[in-house]
Amino acid sequence: MSTLLTLLGVAVAVVRPEWLTGALEGAVREAGTAPLVYTLLCALAAPFHLNGVLVALSSVIWPLPVALTLSFVGSLLGSVLTAGLLARLGGAAPSPGNGWPAWFRRLSAGVARRPLVVGVLARAALGTGMALEAFFVLTGYTRRQYLLVTTLGLLVWVTQALVGVMVLHELFRVSPGLAVLAALAPLLVVALAVRLRRVR
Repeated sequence: MSTLLTLLGVAVAVVRPEWLTGALEGAVREAGTAPLVYTLLCALAAPFHLNGVLVALSSVIWPLPVALTLSFVGSLLGSVLTAGLLARLGGAAPSPGNGWPAWFRRLSAGVARRPLVVGVLARAALGTGMALEAFFVLTGYTRRQYLLVTTLGLLVWVTQALVGVMVLHELFRVSPGLAVLAALAPLLVVALAVRLRRVR
């Protein structure tokens, strides 16, 4: 569900129908507290992996530096609060045993060898979400490691999300087909990589 909502948010941000973008911009202009409200919404949406929708729509409302700053601060706040709550509820992190899925055991083994690389890549790829925060808690990241990989990873995630939406918007203005092709290109590359791996 969160993936579909994110795709919808990206589509709206790329196409930017006047009936919706005009209403959003007008509402933001009239509400002096809009940046604060948006930041809090990002924080609240973080555990549910819904920040992608908000980040995409922020590019319609604010210039890139403002949208990036507000999205980053809100996502960081939501992620840290979620991880803190999970750490308090979960107690000591269990060791990766046979009860864990195979992919989770492989990923956790990577954490033991390269915690910063794995953490930044996981955060940059997935952004926010309760499952991602649980991953950091369960694999035993220290507080300092968690803050470092979360800060760096979210900065990459928010930047690529906003720049990606803006590039797709400019391509859409030139050619809708070109924009669709550019949006599908990463999925096609991933599908090809998975197929090649299975063949090997």
